[in-house]
Amino acid sequence: MRVPEPIPGGQFSPEVKALHGALSPAAAAFLEYAERVPEVFSRHKFQAHEASPLIPYELHAWPTFVEGAVARQMREVAPALCRLIKRAPRRLLGDAGRAAEFYGIPRARADAAFAALARTDDARGAIGRGDFIHDGATFKCVEFNLTAGVGGWETAIHVQQVLAQPAIQRFAVEQRLRVRQPRTLRDFFANIVDTVRRDLDWEGECNIAILFTPSILPAGPLAEQASRFFTGQLQEVLQPEGARGEVFMTTYGSVESGPGHRLTLRGKRLHAVVEYDARDRLAMAGAAYAEHAQAAFDARAVSLFNGPAQDVLDDKRNLTLLWEHVTSAALSEAEQEVVRRNVPWSFRVQRAHVERDGTRYSIPELLASRRESWVLKPGRDYGGESVLLGASTPAAEWDTAVRKALDAGGWVAQERVQPTSFHTLGPEGTVVPHSLVWGLFVLGETYGGHFLRQGPMQRGAGVVNVAQGAMVGALIELE
Repeated sequence: MRVPEPIPGGQFSPEVKALHGALSPAAAAFLEYAERVPEVFSRHKFQAHEASPLIPYELHAWPTFVEGAVARQMREVAPALCRLIKRAPRRLLGDAGRAAEFYGIPRARADAAFAALARTDDARGAIGRGDFIHDGATFKCVEFNLTAGVGGWETAIHVQQVLAQPAIQRFAVEQRLRVRQPRTLRDFFANIVDTVRRDLDWEGECNIAILFTPSILPAGPLAEQASRFFTGQLQEVLQPEGARGEVFMTTYGSVESGPGHRLTLRGKRLHAVVEYDARDRLAMAGAAYAEHAQAAFDARAVSLFNGPAQDVLDDKRNLTLLWEHVTSAALSEAEQEVVRRNVPWSFRVQRAHVERDGTRYSIPELLASRRESWVLKPGRDYGGESVLLGASTPAAEWDTAVRKALDAGGWVAQERVQPTSFHTLGPEGTVVPHSLVWGLFVLGETYGGHFLRQGPMQRGAGVVNVAQGAMVGALIELE
């Protein structure tokens, strides 16, 4: 076992311990435990698939413990902001024509999205995950992904694997920790069942298809293994009342249309369809599936997650839409405060002016003069690959990117949130400050759990994303 280089002074500073202690007393106690138990430093990560064949990314070996005020804030902020975003298109834009212009999508897609929102009480059952940064005082939402294909649902597996390490087990016993076991996956299926009950005539059965493109669908044995695991979670929801159901992982092309526009798979009726890989829904799913799914939805024969509404819900410009109406009577005072407190100032990148607190700014001049204060991102891109932080982008490159964004349209500028850095084990075996992105799930109207992405500060472009080398962390809530 390789012991890391000494932490400065041989111990964590009182300031670092106090910072972690704001998350929970256990978080500070873990640092003190690490000072006297070298075994804690023996492992930095679990390799991809090591924790579970269903997990395709690396899992950090150190836990992050939260409780009290921080945990309550997580549980309150994410659902409140999700509700605002889901209601924003119809409430703040008013009609499909304005929505088509705002989001840059064809009118037919905007019409379908607005019809779906009207039918479903503004996507009441939609699946989403907000990505937040903690600035030392509160959680700031840098984007909200309202798509059924958000990653990180394996929260229970994360917690189990990290807590199973002998050194971590001893810490948990020593501290008499009471862990609130995450139920993200079970709550995921409970929300689907509740939505099916609202949308369809309940028949005591709920068969669910999770659909992928052929290139993304896990290999045959893994897909079958996952389907069995998911079916077990679903049956935990259904069996207390004697209902039945099954989960299938397959491709869009495997779904067929039957009598009464009911969707079927392998001879069984589908009551719900999770369009997992549908960022560009028509291109991903195909015209035939989209036509059959729309007909089934119109006939009230299936629940779609997130379906046509995703075209207007899953767009980073929704945060700019909230800021554009932050002083409007369309939002209550409490809703305006949620935007100001929990959403960084965000606006569309265009040759126009923007106002804040009574001051009017030219957007091109604002982005040029305060480069280090801004983050530039496309409204409909994902994975963090196109995100630029002004603070880590050379001035000439930044100016070029701004010009391209102004010409192309559809881009968002967001005031940079300075993240609170938390100390954890780095890849070289020494403790270094990390930036964290807190992924907070909302399943329907309910808080659905949480997971972390974390990366050493000052690395790369400053974007914390698993596609760019960040790791997943076990975020453990204590009772």
